[in-house]
Parts: sequence; structure tokens; C-alpha cells
Amino acid sequence: MERRVELVSRFFDALGTACRWVTWDASLSSAEIGALVQRADGACWLRVAGDLGVDVTPLGPREREFLAWALSAQPVTEEDDPLAQLRACSWRDLVAALAGRDGCATLRRATASISIPAFPAQLVAIDWPTRGKGPVDQGESAEMMKKIAEAYLEVEAWHLSQTAPLAVAVVHTRALRDAWLSLGHAEMDVRGLSMLAGQLANALRSEALVDARVAISGVIRRPEDAAAGVAMLELARREAQRRNADAVVFGDDPVRMALAWLEEPARTALLRSVAALSAMDQSDWPEGWAEWAEALVRCNLNISEAARSLYMHRNTLLARIEKLREVSGLDARRAADAFALFAAGALIRSQTALD
Repeated sequence: MERRVELVSRFFDALGTACRWVTWDASLSSAEIGALVQRADGACWLRVAGDLGVDVTPLGPREREFLAWALSAQPVTEEDDPLAQLRACSWRDLVAALAGRDGCATLRRATASISIPAFPAQLVAIDWPTRGKGPVDQGESAEMMKKIAEAYLEVEAWHLSQTAPLAVAVVHTRALRDAWLSLGHAEMDVRGLSMLAGQLANALRSEALVDARVAISGVIRRPEDAAAGVAMLELARREAQRRNADAVVFGDDPVRMALAWLEEPARTALLRSVAALSAMDQSDWPEGWAEWAEALVRCNLNISEAARSLYMHRNTLLARIEKLREVSGLDARRAADAFALFAAGALIRSQTALD
């Protein structure tokens, strides 16, 4: 970006014209670097970087075209790409934005680069591995991803990364519901949305022949929630990578997601509180205790259902639960204890995945 800013500054200096920088309008986010945009108020802007533009109204037509050509001829780097830069945001910045606090500059630039025409809306990210080395191949892949996705979803707007294999679609929440119902399913809930994301990922993999991943943000209800929406999308993308999953919807497993955001010493404190009554380290607890607790939570403490999900006999599971109670002091047949064990197990697995 600094190279482009210097180029524009020198160009205006050479002409003896004052250079007036402007913040790029989010509604014009689809414009490429070096694009000239005629505004409704009669001004002409030139996009210099992600959220930066310059007012070229004082320049003549030929001068505008030359400067636009010079900018567009500059190679695009990841620094110029707000969507690619999202990976640089820390967990703390993303969670802060999710809580409604002011996010980091990188997140603000990414938010400014995404226009959301109507609310409520959700963001759908498609990531895929590159098959070639050049921007032409990446552009062709992006067009293919768009075409396949539009067969499933009514997309309001697309935003493509210029340096990374990433496409972000803005989809009205109603369109997601209609897409689910059109497949012959009942009213959509979070599981239905997860299944829809999985179907889209499968379609991308089978038709585009790439290992695509799909991440969907939570609902963005108002314009002021846009930054939180982008944070939700990035957190869902990271969750998909952490789980090694084809598709993730933000909020499909909020407890696991929230546990993954914990920092030290909160992680250690939580694990110690769960093992507070145990004379043994958690590493010495019966092997598989976390899976038993998770099965009980997911089966609403129904021992028979949990045993079936674990492919073991009911009495075997009861014996293991009793052994776990003896060493941990927690009885997984009680809701509070089962959930505490489930949370501890999920936290340990999230630490392992992040490491």
C-alpha cells in the first residue's frame, strides 16, 4: 500500500495539484485497486488500497486514466488485500469485536471492504487450496466456486480475495432458509443450516474437484453489527480448520467455540476446578472419560442412548462412569457434573488441536 500511496502523491506533486485522500466507501467495495468510480455528487474517486482512495476530480480525463493504469499495473500484495489479512487478527481482537467492542484496524479494513445490501444477512466464506501459481488460475477457480454456490444460494453480493483462494458471499438470511426448505426439509434450525453448509461443501468438492471448506457467520441484523459479522465469519473459518471439518456454522457448537477462545490462566483454572476433588491428575483418569461425558450430554443423560452412540453395552458404560466418579469425584449421571466433564474434555481437545 505504501508504494501506491507514494506513487499517487508524487503524481499529484508533479502536476502541482493538491492530493485529497478519502476513505473508500463500503458500498463501492467491489471496485478493484486502480478503479475509477463516478460518484452521485459528481466527484470522481480512484481506489488506491482497501479502505483508501483519492479524489481525482481536479484531474483531466487523460491524467485520471494514466494514474488508474499505473495503480492497476502494480502487483497486489497480501498487505493490500483486507480479506486475506483477516488471518492476522488475534483471537482477542475477534472476540472483542464479537462482543461489540472496537476491533483492530485489520478487522475494520476487512469490514469496510464488504458491502451488505440488505439485513438481516449472513456471510458465507469458501476457502479452497490453489491448484496453480498465477492469479488467472485463482480467478478461474473463484468463478467456478461462485457458479456452484449460486446453484444452491441466492447471493446478494460477492467479495473475492485478490491474493488468497477465498470468496465471501453476502446472503440474506431468508435466502438461506429458502434454500434449506427447497431441498424438501422442514423448518431450518442450526442443525439444518450446518447440513446445508455441508451439502454446499460436498457440491464444491465433487464439481470443482477441490477440498473446499465452507464457513457461515451468525446473523448480521443491523449495519452496526457488520464488524461482529466479519469476526463471526473468521472465527467460523478457524473453527473449521481446528476441527478439520468441511463446513462450520458459527454457533453450531457455542460451548466448544467459547472454550477455544479462553486464554491462560483461564484454561488451567477451569481444568483445575473440574479436577478439584480428585487426588489424581486428569491425565491418569480412565481413558475415554471425555467421550463418555460428551455422549451423556448429547443424549440428555440417557444411559442407554449414550451407550449405543459409543458402541458399548449399557452396563459397561455404567461401570466406567462409576470408576470415573471414584477418581474424579464427579458423577457423569448428574447434569452439572456431566457438563463440567464435557467442558473439560472439550477444552483439552481444543488445546491439542491449537498446539
